[in-house]
Amino acid sequence: SLDFTKLNGYYVSPLVIIEDGNVEEVPLTDPRARGYRTRIETDAAINWINTRPKDRPWMATVSYSAAHTPWQPPPSDLIPGHDGTVVDTLDCKATGAGRVIQNRMTEALDTEFGRLLVETGLATRGTDGQLVYEPAASNTVIVIVGDNGTLAAAVKQPFEASQAKGTTYQTGVWAPLIIAGPQVVEPGRQVEHMLNMVDLFQLFGELAGVDVHKEVPRTVDSVSVLPYLTNPQQGSLRTVNFAMAGLNYQAFGGSNGPCVIS
Repeated sequence: SLDFTKLNGYYVSPLVIIEDGNVEEVPLTDPRARGYRTRIETDAAINWINTRPKDRPWMATVSYSAAHTPWQPPPSDLIPGHDGTVVDTLDCKATGAGRVIQNRMTEALDTEFGRLLVETGLATRGTDGQLVYEPAASNTVIVIVGDNGTLAAAVKQPFEASQAKGTTYQTGVWAPLIIAGPQVVEPGRQVEHMLNMVDLFQLFGELAGVDVHKEVPRTVDSVSVLPYLTNPQQGSLRTVNFAMAGLNYQAFGGSNGPCVIS
């Protein structure tokens, strides 16, 4: 018999909906908790953005679970170029399989993020199906960022698995950052200067016309980002970056280390 209460990573997972102060724990038997997680998260973001008042600014933080473990192959229709006729014969226990699966999960996330942009009116589809994004067509800034370095089993050359996520080496603390929007002069360029994730806090303040160093009643270790977007010749504004590794504090005195695979 089928067990509709059994967890299955990205396909059957706990779902908690918090709205207007109300907390709803969706049971695993509910269709809302069943389906590929990246699709569920994209649908939630689209629904929320499309219900915002047209005359008020909004900010949406879309925190995707992918491509975090557990590594599971995504639905094939979310992988670009898949025509539905290819049978996946990937050996999930083979060396390097985790990297392949993570790449596919990232491709599926990219596909769904494109759908988010189209269904919220921030982009369109061309006649060939490709995403058409015109930054000047809206006043919305898009920031794509990772939360940490790469998991050891998915590290690619020339980086070392022993210096990956969970360490303070570059592979452990280096994260992707893409910023798009009408403020960006000469889109497509790469800024080589140092940034820290806390700098995004100041960026959102800059976009809203708020001086966070004046408004926040404590020290904020953030440096301006907007000049990098508006001035391609902008020099480095940050001279120091600080990173440390430690344990996460949990309820009732518990703690755990970073999620890594030894």
